[in-house]
Amino acid sequence: MTSENQNQTDPIKMYRPWVGVVLSLFISGSSPFLAGKRLQGIAWFIVLPLLISAGGWCLASPIVPGDLIGFILLAASIVLWIVMLIKSYRPVPRLRWVGWIGFVALFLVFEMIDFPFVRPYKMPTHSMSPTIQGDIKLTDGTTISGDHVMVEEYAYWFNKPQRGDIVVFETKGISADKRESYLIPPNEFYIKRIVGIPGDVLTIQNGRLYNHGQILSLPSGLAKLKFVETIANPIYLTNSLDTYKVPDGSYFLIGDNTTNSLDSRYFGTIPEKNIIGRVSKIHWPLQRAGKVQ
Repeated sequence: MTSENQNQTDPIKMYRPWVGVVLSLFISGSSPFLAGKRLQGIAWFIVLPLLISAGGWCLASPIVPGDLIGFILLAASIVLWIVMLIKSYRPVPRLRWVGWIGFVALFLVFEMIDFPFVRPYKMPTHSMSPTIQGDIKLTDGTTISGDHVMVEEYAYWFNKPQRGDIVVFETKGISADKRESYLIPPNEFYIKRIVGIPGDVLTIQNGRLYNHGQILSLPSGLAKLKFVETIANPIYLTNSLDTYKVPDGSYFLIGDNTTNSLDSRYFGTIPEKNIIGRVSKIHWPLQRAGKVQ
């Protein structure tokens, strides 16, 4: 009986307060949750990712004018994140091995979800000019950074890519022999405009793009493109006699700078699975991220 009473009154072994901060760095709200404040921990776990996602969406979405709302939401999420870490400085009960497995598993799932589904990219080249400007080198040797774009990675979850969309795609979607021929690295990101969707039959005549024999006049961004039939070493659509049918599950992409763009005229179509997302806002200059060609 005595030993039973001793076991019931044994204090719970606790981690030092700084461990709580570390845990909350990996999973928001984990420290207060483990310390017994369940609702507070769940609130931090839900609110912070949602706030970051909302801020990213506002920065990327063309529906929201300007970037102010997005910046305000992201600034608020940073402030709340700091407050959450301060509140996480508390002793928390030691985890058993099962608890650590659950913690690591939850963290890995959270990483795979990859909030906020919006990502900035920098444009270093001029293959999409004048729509998106690349780096500009001045006569004094200094370089003006190219445009930055926000990419909605969720854009095609429930919809298919459309003609005229400007998209970012992975170069690993290009066949190995084409990558080797044009010295294209397999792990880069390119940005181009979709000019052909599955089933389209494309031709170029007198500098204009045709689909099934009809000139493409919509959307306006696509209708403005002018094509020259004398670009060096194209494989597809090399002259007015060529036609190209876009296969199922793939897209024909061309840079707006049609005379100086390495695109589907050289390496063919890109599988839908290799399209990262749709460019929605251009000229966001404050974040430097993955480079696109």
